Amino acid sequence: MNLYRLEKMKIRLSTYRRAVLGIFVSLLAMGVLCLFLGGGGPEVSMHINGVEEDMLFTSWGGLFAVSTALTVACFGIFSAVFAAKIIAEEFCGKKAVLLFTYPVSRRKILHLKSMFVICVTTVSAFVSNMAVMGSLYIVSRIFGITPEPAGGHFVISVLLASLMSGILSSEIGVIAAAVGWKKRSVMTTIICSLIIVCFVPNLIAGLPGGIVWVMFVMGGLFGVAANFMHHFLANGIEEMEV
Repeated sequence: MNLYRLEKMKIRLSTYRRAVLGIFVSLLAMGVLCLFLGGGGPEVSMHINGVEEDMLFTSWGGLFAVSTALTVACFGIFSAVFAAKIIAEEFCGKKAVLLFTYPVSRRKILHLKSMFVICVTTVSAFVSNMAVMGSLYIVSRIFGITPEPAGGHFVISVLLASLMSGILSSEIGVIAAAVGWKKRSVMTTIICSLIIVCFVPNLIAGLPGGIVWVMFVMGGLFGVAANFMHHFLANGIEEMEV
């Protein structure tokens, strides 16, 4: 039995599937609420950073920005909880002793666990955000709500930003896991992710007109940080004495 199958057997994916479903339902409920709050009425404007922007709830671009911001917030925490369970917790204390008996390098074990976190989070967040936007479109057609159009390339923007929301969420989880391992605390992992999602979603929702560029820039910056923290974590685990 290879390492991938062994690790997959140890992880109760059914628990995380239910969590993903719960997040999707919550995001959909929030999206429908925002859709009805906008109501498809007259255009409402406000000033953000000195620039006049459409009110978030009255345009498809604004609704998507809100949905994406909430997706990053929810799946960033989801990723951190997942990483806390299979990385921070298992590489601390007595569980680490068992892991280190495997005839595989410690770094390879960490890489595999990190890939689990990244893949599960990215796919879940991407599918969830796409499904939420598709559902909102159907609801708007049923109830005759007509938010302001977002331009001809909106579908491509939704695809790209949804993908980046998953990548960004997984990067938050990796960063939080490294901090949690350093402190030898699962709770620290979760608290770290909460601190990060206190400001990242605000940047996304605050710039709906350039959401794709915002997501790519933040994904790149957090990617560099996550890569650095992952190397820090890998080096620390290599030096652990059990």
